[in-house]
Amino acid sequence: MPSLWCQQGDVRETMKMNDITVRIGGQAGDGSLATGEILSKYFRRIGFYVATDKDFPSRIRGGHTSYAIRGSKKRIFSLDDRIDVLLAFDEDSILLHMDELESGGVVIFDSSRKDLEIKREDVRKVKIPLANIARKELGLEIIKNTMALGVLSKLFSLDSNIMRQTIRDSYKTKSEKIIEENLLAYEKGLEYSKDIEPMEGYVIEGDKVAPDTLLLMGNEAIGLGALAAGCRFIAAYPITPASDVLEFLSRHLPEKGGVAIQAESEIAAVNMAIGAGYAGLRSMAVTSGPGFDLKTEGIGLASMIEQPVVILDAQRAGPSTGLPTKTEQSDINHAVYGGHGDKARIVIAPGNVEEAFYFTFEAFNLAERFQVPVIILSDELISWNKQVVERFDLDKLKVDRGKLELNPVSNEREFPRYDFQEDGISFRTIPGVEKGIHLETGDEHDVYGHITENASNRVKMMDKRMKKIQVMKNELFPSVVQGEGDVAVIGMGSTMGPILEALERIPREIKFIRIRTLFPFLDDVALHLKDVKIAFVVEQNYLGQLEDLVKLNTGFRNTVGIRKYDGRSFRPGIIERRIREVMGW
Repeated sequence: MPSLWCQQGDVRETMKMNDITVRIGGQAGDGSLATGEILSKYFRRIGFYVATDKDFPSRIRGGHTSYAIRGSKKRIFSLDDRIDVLLAFDEDSILLHMDELESGGVVIFDSSRKDLEIKREDVRKVKIPLANIARKELGLEIIKNTMALGVLSKLFSLDSNIMRQTIRDSYKTKSEKIIEENLLAYEKGLEYSKDIEPMEGYVIEGDKVAPDTLLLMGNEAIGLGALAAGCRFIAAYPITPASDVLEFLSRHLPEKGGVAIQAESEIAAVNMAIGAGYAGLRSMAVTSGPGFDLKTEGIGLASMIEQPVVILDAQRAGPSTGLPTKTEQSDINHAVYGGHGDKARIVIAPGNVEEAFYFTFEAFNLAERFQVPVIILSDELISWNKQVVERFDLDKLKVDRGKLELNPVSNEREFPRYDFQEDGISFRTIPGVEKGIHLETGDEHDVYGHITENASNRVKMMDKRMKKIQVMKNELFPSVVQGEGDVAVIGMGSTMGPILEALERIPREIKFIRIRTLFPFLDDVALHLKDVKIAFVVEQNYLGQLEDLVKLNTGFRNTVGIRKYDGRSFRPGIIERRIREVMGW
């Protein structure tokens, strides 16, 4: 067989301008993720917005891995339903993803292992033995993935100079030898595809000067938000998909005089974070579902002693170990109701990478202002995947440490840590402050923290702690509403993107209500539903936990659930089709 074989397929009926979706697939270790990272960075450099979705198994080596990247000149919110390019390093990629390929698209197949027959006639087919060429001509099979970028560049007339610089920057932490090897592999890809005609039906034209934007995954944004907020302590037990936050802060907290600890258990981690907060540090713990289970008692302790702490739950598919590398939104009930006893807490859900930064920053303010644990509900899609965001406006960020008293004026021998205030929020202090001595305990206590089982004191303390729930409602993240009409779509978190894309396709008046604060549930949701006749609730779980939360807190009953629980994120078409089906549109 020749080094490269190309067969023309159908040409797109309509021109696709500056919007392309590429899926790169192979076995773990084939370089699918690395290739996707470079392509994502390239799109950002030419001024495109980016949406990504990684899909890989929960094992160290082997198993199918894929990375979908969408780049577009216009602002986008999620991946498209179908892909324009399938870059397949193995046979599994063809078998699993060929049906996603748009008619008029192209499949690039590494034929080194097997010359697979690709039966579809409506797509262009490019077969090239990437691994064999990389091994024989470059002496290093592993860089076949960078060689594939050369083929892709030729097919879509990508700017080779910008791609070269992107490759160089992507490997800047490696040796110059590795950088040069990858650049040579890219040139080899261009060389072997020099006779290929560019794809018809696609135009990819970007800017020559990179915009002042950032390409970040949600976990990086969360880490940056914590740093900006003055977080100086994190404790965590490694768990997918939250560990990146610990790893990020372990690199950067020491630069700020902070501490990052990999704890021996989830229980130890949350209690370390609570202890650090007691000592006066802004602190956080990060985890996912199984670890969040174990942190529940610690969250109850923080509520009881009114100790500020921020906890990230980057949701994944459960229960138990579940699907560690797949997405879900099935921890809503646990975050809102989890644990024994009645207690105050705050549960917020960012909808994209940008909000992940700002919500994390504000979570520390809320925790200290109201002296409660604040739970950030992310999910695998937000935490692990990347988006292009504008540079964060640090000037509008203001740190609020709440009622932190570092110079108590009381003449009492002990500090009245749990004194009764009109808003239910007492003044707090930290160890070592003169006249600040007090006790903190998970047992019921009096104003000084002394354990007591007195009935009237119990009622007063419960009323005091729970009063904060009403007080805090006016200072939390209100729902975001887009559009008008008597048909509504309700969502939270990462479903924002596919919902927005789906509604763009339906030429009807539809109101989108995105809930950003799950507890305490805000009154604005009921107001937004006042003139609505039917509401579709989009969520990634089986039980319809968000739908139940809406019904319970608003009294609105005419809901239709659109649910997905296979571990893969929503695509706009699923939402669009269900709305049209129910409404008869």
